[in-house]
Amino acid sequence: MSNLPIWNLADFYPDFKSKEINNDIDKLIHSSNLFQKKYKNKLKKLSGNKLINSIKDYERLEEKIYFIKSFSFLTHCTDQLNKDKNKFYQSTDERLSEIEKNLVFFGIEINKLSKNKMGVLQDSKYSSWVSNLNKFKRFQQTEIIEKILMEKSLTSSSAWIKFFDQTMTRLKFDFRKKKLNETEIINLFSSSVESVRKDAAIGFGKTLKNNIFNFTFIMNNISKDLDIDKKLRGFKYSESSRHLSNQIDKEDVDSLVKTVKSNYESICHRYYAYKAKHFKKKKLDFWDRNAPYPGSKNILIDWLEAKNIVLKSYYNFDERIGEIAKIFFEKSWIHAKPLDGKTSGAFSHPTVPSCHPYILLNFQGKIRDVMTLAHELGHGVHQYLANKQGLLLADTPLTLAETASVFGEMLTFKSLLMNSKNESEKKYLLRNKIEDMINTVFRQISFFDFERKVHNARTEQELSEDDISEFWMSTQKESLGKHVNLTKDYKFFWAYIPHFIHSPFYVYAYAFGDCLVNSLYSKFEESPKNFNSKYINLLKSGGTRHYQILLRNFDLNPKDKNFWQMGMNLIKNLMDDLEKIS
Repeated sequence: MSNLPIWNLADFYPDFKSKEINNDIDKLIHSSNLFQKKYKNKLKKLSGNKLINSIKDYERLEEKIYFIKSFSFLTHCTDQLNKDKNKFYQSTDERLSEIEKNLVFFGIEINKLSKNKMGVLQDSKYSSWVSNLNKFKRFQQTEIIEKILMEKSLTSSSAWIKFFDQTMTRLKFDFRKKKLNETEIINLFSSSVESVRKDAAIGFGKTLKNNIFNFTFIMNNISKDLDIDKKLRGFKYSESSRHLSNQIDKEDVDSLVKTVKSNYESICHRYYAYKAKHFKKKKLDFWDRNAPYPGSKNILIDWLEAKNIVLKSYYNFDERIGEIAKIFFEKSWIHAKPLDGKTSGAFSHPTVPSCHPYILLNFQGKIRDVMTLAHELGHGVHQYLANKQGLLLADTPLTLAETASVFGEMLTFKSLLMNSKNESEKKYLLRNKIEDMINTVFRQISFFDFERKVHNARTEQELSEDDISEFWMSTQKESLGKHVNLTKDYKFFWAYIPHFIHSPFYVYAYAFGDCLVNSLYSKFEESPKNFNSKYINLLKSGGTRHYQILLRNFDLNPKDKNFWQMGMNLIKNLMDDLEKIS
């Protein structure tokens, strides 16, 4: 654990104090002003080629803006207690926001073009970007209003997100006369010693409770901001903007949610009944949910071994994928070392096509950390391949955003399972995989259910800490079932979930991706011939093609009423395998 990598951001700038950054921002101000003079109120008069060139000019400006934004964010997220970096992050965000206001007119005017002009764009490489932009047309406001919304976001949603991050980073949690940060204490939730888990969970809940006024205030303001946006743009539901940006119908999401919830008892409740039995308890305490089983070895995996496990599984699937994954290690595109002031959790940031993705982890040496590495590397490979499409077309919508990450996890799990030396190892791997899938599918859908209840209620009135906590406890009890004991110490655990603040309603992406990949992986096992090339082409496509068209190549149809149940059945099969050897 002493040789964990930290990333090298020199592919952006030498340092956050570099003069190049200010020079580039000054150039962007000049370029955005010229862009506005050249194109504002003139798009409808441009010929076909000049219209396409205007999009290319726009893409170049956006690329440079996001280049600087990416560097600013990546610099900040590993050292959030550094005052100079905080100041740099905030000031950079504000200056770039001013530049982006000069570009607001462009999307609005594209959506006002005649059918003939729009036809020219639909025949260009930017057709999918234009089509998706056009879907927002009826929710679009005037340029003045859009500018105001952009500017006000700095003191509304963006400000509350930063306040949440800064609050979580600065919190210290009591544990046996020690003060631990978030990453350190959450790591103890999976300790093999029950008293450690219990003390950590109670200490964590106590600190959240002591700060619950702030978290309640943040949640209320994030929700109200969403409600204002909904009313202003004319969305029917608070979640509508998320579905629109994800290029998915609410009906498809509802179908996923309904299917998952209908399997709560047969999978989720069944698993926790199994686990409680092996813990010799009628009910698991909530701090036992992700605990290692009694008598199981406390396996720690060092970084080099984790790297080799994941790379081997990627190479065994396809050498092309393995070679891309290897680059992340060789060129220091990964930050795995836990640090004070570093954001918790894990992500892969796509940055921009002129650079490359960067991966953040908080590696603690557990089997889950190996799976997290596999997951984020999947994202990284996906982003690396999709970046070839250019900035406007590289972004993959939710419908396929979790495909490569979950597929990478499955490859790693299957590799470990195949190479397991005995029944005990196999049992250990199956238990971990089932728990991960429950956390990815059932837990995330319960989170989504919680968000729906919170945001629907917030449209009527401000919510108290008890209101929000009641929604939290009811949705958690429904998903976890009668074999998990949720005490009052668990009441405020909703407060630390960053997705609720950073990206409301995103959480169903994980369940969507997991179920989709379960079906996709079944196709791979059934008929591996030509699968790899089709799979790599899917990743390369980025946001250029609709997910239903891409999945058609694998004979998969998410509109099929049994599609989501296929994903559920794979988890059930793993449960059957586990119970057979237990």
